Amino acid sequence: MSNSDNLFDQIKDEFTREGEMFETRNITDDKGFPITEYVSFPDNLKGYFDIGRLHGDKEFLIYENERFTFNQTLDKAAQFGNALIVDGIQKGDRVAICMQNNPEFIFAYIGIISIGAVCVPLNSWWVADEIKYALEHSDAKVIVGDIKRLQGLEDIKDLKKIITSYTPNDNFVSFNDYVKDHPKILNEVEIKRDDNATIYYTSGSTGKPKGVLSSHRGIISTMFSWACISKILTERENRLGNDAAPLTDPDLSILLCVPLFHVTGSHVAFLMSVLVGRKVVMMKKWDAGEAIKLISEEKISDITGVPTQTWELLNHPDKDKYDLSSLKTLAGGGGPRPAEHVKMLDDNFEGRPGIGYGLTETNAIGTLVTGDDYVSNPSTAGRVVPPLTEIKILDENWNELEEGKIGEIAIKSQCNMVGYWKNEKATKECVNEEGWFKSGDLGKFDGPFLYILDRIKDMVIRGGENIACPEVEGAIYEHPDVLEASVFGIPDERLGEILCSAIFLREESDLNKDDLVEFLSDKLAAFKIPAVIRFLDSNIPTVASGKFDKPALREIFSQE
Repeated sequence: MSNSDNLFDQIKDEFTREGEMFETRNITDDKGFPITEYVSFPDNLKGYFDIGRLHGDKEFLIYENERFTFNQTLDKAAQFGNALIVDGIQKGDRVAICMQNNPEFIFAYIGIISIGAVCVPLNSWWVADEIKYALEHSDAKVIVGDIKRLQGLEDIKDLKKIITSYTPNDNFVSFNDYVKDHPKILNEVEIKRDDNATIYYTSGSTGKPKGVLSSHRGIISTMFSWACISKILTERENRLGNDAAPLTDPDLSILLCVPLFHVTGSHVAFLMSVLVGRKVVMMKKWDAGEAIKLISEEKISDITGVPTQTWELLNHPDKDKYDLSSLKTLAGGGGPRPAEHVKMLDDNFEGRPGIGYGLTETNAIGTLVTGDDYVSNPSTAGRVVPPLTEIKILDENWNELEEGKIGEIAIKSQCNMVGYWKNEKATKECVNEEGWFKSGDLGKFDGPFLYILDRIKDMVIRGGENIACPEVEGAIYEHPDVLEASVFGIPDERLGEILCSAIFLREESDLNKDDLVEFLSDKLAAFKIPAVIRFLDSNIPTVASGKFDKPALREIFSQE
């Protein structure tokens, strides 16, 4: 172990000992297994959001021409929460949000959770049938959405529909009208650490998306763990003589450039900013040219998104026309960066590159690497985020493998999900009695650094979006002309992977790509429709077991 690694562990022990901000203790869970938890942190997310009141009239949300302070944001959230209570929403009820990024997403998110209801953020790229599935599966009583997402939901009875004020429509109650007559102080509701807080839907390896249920404890533990590793890394740099004094509150600002229905957007950008008093500059949708302007105008210090986005910033023709010197971190997640990209980012920006690894099931916690550690080890996903998280490499029988051996990455943490909503079978398949969650990713350790090598699950990650291949195959098979269909991903420099499909049609079919894409357009979100579709003259090749030979197909499609 290097001196730098020893220093990291030393500082971690200092910061988590008795009396310190990140003091931890070892307890046993309700099954008798040992766990580590923070001694002092809010009992629930309502208490966590109240930390925002400490930042008072400091600017919090910037969206186009609107600017909201921390107090104004929490006032709006309280009004929304109180309106839900008047409407009969009780602790544990599910309330969905489905819209493009805008401030009312955050007002609603805070308000829902602060009254003890369960917030259900839905993928705003979904089409109506996908949204309906999640609403029915979660038993949501209310949905807050924009016009594009609410259209097509008119026939769902016993579901209150509130439309964002940014896309008004007379057929639905507007957000502003819904909250305007309600007090800005929330009615008190008893909420415990282990009460349910959120359900995020994630595309797994099979079938329909699964609802990932998390507790207040899990989400708050993630925030404090990120704060802890940030302080450790800053202190380590200072002790190594690298002058890494932390930014002060007025300097902190992040460009929210990914959707809030993802844990990267909601947790890394939004929720973490409440704790550290950071300004959040919201983008409705990603545009590299607009991002460069916002970084310059708003003096953005942090950007966190999929690796594609920082790469597009670097290669944008207008990059040198703006002052981007305020950038301190260029972080990423949702997939790896090519090693050459890491060095180019470090060479061309004053800010340092970083990357993290986590899943919806772990509330985005897992590993993290930044600065010199990342530049020197550009293929790593980073070191395990202390002090609550543990990671092991396991074989198929849950046995831990020694360092350097390749196996499935398993994560144990107070940040982990409670389980999959209404899916005990799927939960038991990936979580054991001790609380270890099998990620479906293959990896290995080299010293303190985790390396992710492949995925076990039949899933493609396109620009940070998980796409379950069986779901797409199922939609293709609904076309009567399709005899065989195989869906898989191939590498792509910009998006990480692109989705491909090999299809064998019934005899005499004249189905073409355009017709198939049109057929799929009301069944799948656009990002789930294969970009490369090839109709084969013979049956799709298989392996000995009879399954389609996806490795061979990937090789053929990649070469062509």
